[in-house]
Amino acid sequence: MKSNFDHTQEEELKSWLIEDPLIREDKAQRERIRYPYLKKQMGIDTLDTSKMLVWDIGGGPLGGVSSILKCRQSFVIDPLADEYKKYYPLWNGIAQKAEELKEKLTAPDLIIITNALDHFDNPIQFLKDLNEYTKYSVYIAMLHAENNAFTHPHEAHQHNVNPEMIRQYLTNFEVVWEMNYLRDGLTYGWRRQPAHSQLLRKVC
Repeated sequence: MKSNFDHTQEEELKSWLIEDPLIREDKAQRERIRYPYLKKQMGIDTLDTSKMLVWDIGGGPLGGVSSILKCRQSFVIDPLADEYKKYYPLWNGIAQKAEELKEKLTAPDLIIITNALDHFDNPIQFLKDLNEYTKYSVYIAMLHAENNAFTHPHEAHQHNVNPEMIRQYLTNFEVVWEMNYLRDGLTYGWRRQPAHSQLLRKVC
């Protein structure tokens, strides 16, 4: 019997593993167009990333926002990385669930998570792991459609994510940049869903 997570991953694959090359490239192009804007919305523009090791969690088949950063090195951590390689040249893609990283989370200087927590098997456990295992002064940049499982029902959207959830579990971090829908009109994706973004720094 398949778990909810396995089903979620299958649905996510359906949205990317498109056989028609023209339709697939159109989707990829629309995704790439957004990266510079997402980078700005998450406050990453305020950082000097040139010497950073960057991890893009759930970065998908195109490498996510990290693919446009000038940094020392970047990796995409995505459980579907091996599947994506069938159609997309995913460089430095590591096929692993974020909840399995644990002590490895001490390595990166910047962790990017773009509308991915709602796809996780256990997003709360991962937030707890970020709070416990990451090193002092690490930065985490996040942007999520707010309460996506409710506002955009889809088999791949299993969890609701909101700013209160982030604050509840990342207690060892300070917010150094923040945008939201009510104050800033922040939206995510072509559906213009209400969204929130945060750049956080670990302080203890």
